[in-house]
Amino acid sequence: MDFLRKRGKAVAEDHTLQRVRRDGARAARALPRATGTYLIEKVPIVHWLPKYNPRWLLNDMLAGVTVGVLLIPQALAYAKLATIPPEYGLMSSWLPNFLYFIMGTSKDMSSGPTSLMGLLTAEIIREVGTEGDFQPQVVAAAVAMSVGIYCLIVGLFKFGFLLEFVSIPVLHGFISAAGIVIMLGQIPSLFGIKVGTGTAKIIHDIFAQIPDFKPATVGIGLGGIVLLVALEKIGAKWGSKNKVIWIIGLARSAIVLVLFTGISYGVNKNIDLENDDPVWELSKVKSDGIASPRMPPTSLIAEVFPRAIAPFLAATIEHLAIAKAFARRNNYVIDPAQELVYLGTSNFFNSFFSAMPIGGAMSRTSVNSATGVKSPFYGLVAGGFVILSIFALSPALFWIPKATLAAIIVIAVWSILSPPSTFVHYWKTSFVDFTASMLAFWVTLFVNTETGIGCAVGFQLVYHILHTAFARIRRVTNIDSSTRYLPFVANLTSIPLDTQIFKPHQALLFFNAFSIKAQAMDIVQTYNSGTTVSLEEQRKNRNWSTAGARRAKALRRRAGITEEPYRIAVVVLDLSMVSTIDDTGLVALKDLKVDLEKYGGEGTELRLAGLTEAVRQRFTRSGWEIYDADQVGDVVRRSSKGCAVYASVGEAVADMFRKGGEEGVQDVLVVGDEKA
Repeated sequence: MDFLRKRGKAVAEDHTLQRVRRDGARAARALPRATGTYLIEKVPIVHWLPKYNPRWLLNDMLAGVTVGVLLIPQALAYAKLATIPPEYGLMSSWLPNFLYFIMGTSKDMSSGPTSLMGLLTAEIIREVGTEGDFQPQVVAAAVAMSVGIYCLIVGLFKFGFLLEFVSIPVLHGFISAAGIVIMLGQIPSLFGIKVGTGTAKIIHDIFAQIPDFKPATVGIGLGGIVLLVALEKIGAKWGSKNKVIWIIGLARSAIVLVLFTGISYGVNKNIDLENDDPVWELSKVKSDGIASPRMPPTSLIAEVFPRAIAPFLAATIEHLAIAKAFARRNNYVIDPAQELVYLGTSNFFNSFFSAMPIGGAMSRTSVNSATGVKSPFYGLVAGGFVILSIFALSPALFWIPKATLAAIIVIAVWSILSPPSTFVHYWKTSFVDFTASMLAFWVTLFVNTETGIGCAVGFQLVYHILHTAFARIRRVTNIDSSTRYLPFVANLTSIPLDTQIFKPHQALLFFNAFSIKAQAMDIVQTYNSGTTVSLEEQRKNRNWSTAGARRAKALRRRAGITEEPYRIAVVVLDLSMVSTIDDTGLVALKDLKVDLEKYGGEGTELRLAGLTEAVRQRFTRSGWEIYDADQVGDVVRRSSKGCAVYASVGEAVADMFRKGGEEGVQDVLVVGDEKA
């Protein structure tokens, strides 16, 4: 009995078990409310639709029609790129627009078939085609379902941080190589020849078959390219002065498609297509409406599931990058996890209609934003426009020349190629980033996309793991007593209420940089308010998105803050423990600076302290305008063009007191809740 009593007492007093019981009870109480909140967050329409302004309807209708007009030729072209019948490009395009109306968190995002997804789908179709008897569109549907499953897992469980392991340089190298592969793949359709597979083989066959080029095909293909470029240039130069020219520039793909389809019909209509070849190859789109939904074969899904990693990574990274870029440009906040849930839901259910995988499209998103779209309501109009084309335009789409679709693909893909200056920038900033981008570029170009991404990501991970494992530690033997603020700093226990200090304890690299930036902004928004001018402007021109405001309220409620805190004036980054920083880290800090100035106002300062010489050189080589604070005046220090650098955090904070900062004080706040 004594033994049992002692055991019972030990169990009752066990710290771990007490914590489990305490946390378990708290989690059980919070579960119902948290579950309801979680489910509501999956349908953002419930937040913004009740506040929809009827005056936005005209903008959204115009945006929906514009995107729909642009989507039809691109959907047909990207289906051709994916080596599936063109009508399945249209089948891939209507449902995503309707779902984004319900589930999207960006007013500008246009999703659907893209050139990158077309290329990656074609690679898998080519591999699987040698192993089974499945039709290309069925394989594409299995890829779409696999991508959807991956996206749902990552989005629903908020594993999006895993995507940060694909750095910006790797992404640029991979996408640029993929773009070149896409354009090389269109050369046969532009010149009317047959070539093999693989970059080297395609280049060889093109030069070997120059005498076999078909003049009519070359003429209509190059004519489409010239006209597309001309309309784009005309729209860019005079579109801002003339509304008609602006619309023509936006709808250039549809104009070229209609024009050359009409020419093709006039030239080929009297030819017996069953016995004679047309003057140039035709797309022969045959759309009899939307087929009954059918799930791809389970055995095929199991076969393509491992291969679908590359399209999954490409779709998610490209989609989130576009959504974040336009959210930053138009001053609203997206929910990355919810965007992945949408992408997963859309790809999963799209696969039942033999659709190819879809993602975010930069060109259509740019057009959507340029038309002044106000909310995701545009998706209803764009989706309806695609359905109209499926049921009503099939006879006309039959006569589209393949060379015209190839021309549309080439011009669309040209915009995703990174200029050489991007890679020169990586060379100047970080040799590791440059090497990773080159690995992604050349391996993708001559092998395949999965290997290219894998080699580049693997190289960066191995390098930084080894860099961390073998980092040198220096013994501190004295403190520089010549610092002019040292007597004051020695007794400093608090800082101004309008100042925050952050001290990362590790290198700022591609896999942690944006997480650290997000932590810093969360703390700033929790313990400091934004500029009054900014708040008044937001109330006057209320944005459709309420996610940012709701998050700030939730953070302050969690911290127990009930009154409006002091406005943020200065943020100090103590980088004394940051041994290295890569290009993605520099981009994250630049985003932090921009976000601080947007939140706190134009005079909000970001100060750097404790930079090592190597890190300071990395900032300089990357193009940052930084200067020593004790060598310039107040006007330069408060300029939005650069950052002041201090020898230590103490000097940066003491400088606030020297200039007569806020009289109030607060405990020093740093990432990790460390006291300075």
